Amino acid sequence: MSDLLLRGARVLDVVAGVYLDNHDVLVRAGRITAVGRDLSADDVPAVDLTGRTLLPGLIDCHVHLLAVTADLASLHTASPMYVGAQAAVLMREMLARGFTSVRDNAGADYGLAQAQADGLLPGPRVFFCGRALSQTGGHGDSRRRGQHTIDTYPCCPVMTRVVDGVDAIRQAAREELRNGAHHIKIMVSGGVASPTDEVDATQYSLDEIRAVVEEAQAAGKYVSAHAYPGAAISRAVRCGVRSIEHGNLLDEQSLELMVEHGTFLTPTLTTYWALKTEGPQWGCHRPATPRSMRSSMPGWKPCAWPTWPGSSSATAPTASAECNDISCASSRSAPRSSRPSR
Repeated sequence: MSDLLLRGARVLDVVAGVYLDNHDVLVRAGRITAVGRDLSADDVPAVDLTGRTLLPGLIDCHVHLLAVTADLASLHTASPMYVGAQAAVLMREMLARGFTSVRDNAGADYGLAQAQADGLLPGPRVFFCGRALSQTGGHGDSRRRGQHTIDTYPCCPVMTRVVDGVDAIRQAAREELRNGAHHIKIMVSGGVASPTDEVDATQYSLDEIRAVVEEAQAAGKYVSAHAYPGAAISRAVRCGVRSIEHGNLLDEQSLELMVEHGTFLTPTLTTYWALKTEGPQWGCHRPATPRSMRSSMPGWKPCAWPTWPGSSSATAPTASAECNDISCASSRSAPRSSRPSR
């Protein structure tokens, strides 16, 4: 229903930070056109919300619609249709929790975004980057040690593509932009979900990062970067990256650079709560720990099995024997927004 008059609600003024009692909200063509008391619009249906609070549409700036399993490597052999159907369920659940827009930061493509825009499935508007770009052995390289081949078929419902070198990364960025990406995502540090890198490692050369930024800016888009340590954040910001994802290990220097360049931070804090409390039941393993922090964490062990600091969990479901993502966890619990990221 694109035209609607909502009457008598308690409305949040997001600018002033106060609630307005007994206010009406007029929606035309899916957009709010007026807010006030005693609005008149005889040509649209009205809904009485007296005594209720009208929630503004929420925005989640970091989701992964295709992360329908904790075993991300299995997406290489999953049915695109089945994964798409699962993603449609997640989108419906997101909308039911009040999220009207989401930024997918690796995985979703123009298909899901177009299906939602055409009204084929209920869900939030989707702003997507397509596949995130990763160097060999980087955060987006899901191969385990001893596994050499990379599945590059475009039909597979995977979240990343592995590309190395300035020319290759330019071509990959152009390909995502050709497919309608709203932004480009790159991995510039290790992460908790990748099997062969350290979370505090820096990734991609400066020339490679600059090349991606140049391609995005040429198309009127921007670059977001998965980054944990301050060194990786600073390198990305100096190269023109506009949005830092996670940023847990940022330091004073990287923070000052972000302020200087007007760089955005998407902290994804719900991820780590879900990782500790819900991760094991979904086959997720002990989070990766920076080398600099290991000596102060007695619960840390250099193994693939989840010895969680502060937790009694010592084993994981046998379905998963390597380090996997926890991005599926929060979709099962209503209080959290949509899904934590990695």
